[in-house]
Amino acid sequence: MDIRAVNAEMTAKLLDVPAAPAPEGGYALRVVETRGRASGEARKVPLAVVVREGGRYLVSPVRDRDWVANLLATPACTLLGNDLRENCRADEVHGDEAAEVVATYLAAMSVPWAVKAFPVPQDATPAQIGAHLPGMAVFRLSTVDDR
Repeated sequence: MDIRAVNAEMTAKLLDVPAAPAPEGGYALRVVETRGRASGEARKVPLAVVVREGGRYLVSPVRDRDWVANLLATPACTLLGNDLRENCRADEVHGDEAAEVVATYLAAMSVPWAVKAFPVPQDATPAQIGAHLPGMAVFRLSTVDDR
C-alpha cells in the first residue's frame, strides 16, 4: 500500500470518531487541511498535534513533506475531526523551542515507524536534536477567529 492510500485510510478513520483532547506532553491525531501551494486545492493529511507547555505544534522529521511546503507557502490550515473544525495558523519555530517540541514528540510517540523517521534516537536531548533541526520542520499552531 502506498503512502497516499495509507493517509487516505487514516484520514477517513480520524474523521469518523470524536476528536479526543491532546494531553500536555503528549499528542492527539488530527486531520490537518492545508492549501496546495500550486493548485490552491484543499489537501488533508493525518498528523500528530503535540502539546507542550500549553502550546500546540506540528512536527516533521524532514522538510520535504508536501504538507510542510504547503504550510510554508500558506500558513493557514484547519484541524479536522468528526466533531471538530478549527481554523488555525501554523508558524514555523526554530531553536530551543523547536528542539524542546521534537523531544516532547519523541518521548510521547509510541509508533515505531514514526520514531525511526527522525535522524535522532527517541531519547535524544534537545541539545542533540538542535544539530538536526535544519532538516526538520516544527510549526506552532494558533487558533484563528474567523468571526
